[in-house]
Amino acid sequence: MGKRKGLFKVKGSGQNIKVSHKWTASVTVMAFVFTVVLSVVTSGAEGLGLTAAAAVLLLIVLLGIGFDIVGVAVSTASEEPFHAMAAKKIPGAKESVRIIRSAQQISSLCNDVIGDIAGIISGAMTAAIVAGIVALTGWGTTFWNLLLAGAVAALMIGGKAAGKGVAMKSNNTIVFLIGRLVYALKRPFVRRGGSRRVPRGKKNGKQV
Repeated sequence: MGKRKGLFKVKGSGQNIKVSHKWTASVTVMAFVFTVVLSVVTSGAEGLGLTAAAAVLLLIVLLGIGFDIVGVAVSTASEEPFHAMAAKKIPGAKESVRIIRSAQQISSLCNDVIGDIAGIISGAMTAAIVAGIVALTGWGTTFWNLLLAGAVAALMIGGKAAGKGVAMKSNNTIVFLIGRLVYALKRPFVRRGGSRRVPRGKKNGKQV
């Protein structure tokens, strides 16, 4: 009986997928910077007591949930409504189109990079809070570890599950809000014609 060649070989569709090494390097750098910043914040919060540490932990969990919502919304949103809005020159519409066209990078940053970092930092914060509680109460570390780790995991997983539903239902609205934010942030630096503003009293780089 002859061998059937290629029985378990299925041709993939990866020929159209391009891996950007520049984007990979950028994400790595952003992850490093974001982790350092959050680590500094959490280290400072640990020295302020249990209340501040718990507040920072909650903030990090909410941050992870929020960015997960943004990532899902961007990856599932549709360009078509924003083209009509851009034709009417509605602020934030063009920015929303650009955001959707960069969905792969933005969703990767929000869901993978920031989401993973939030999970790692929240785990470190939980351990610090447990150490503080044990020092105050004298109760066993295992009990508090199980209790707080379970609570944080449930909050983050449940929040992301609920957030995904919101993101998919209101994806275009969320993208438009981000587009309006981007428009508002860049507006002071750009003239209506698209050129950068020239500081008052200067023209062509010279004082007038």
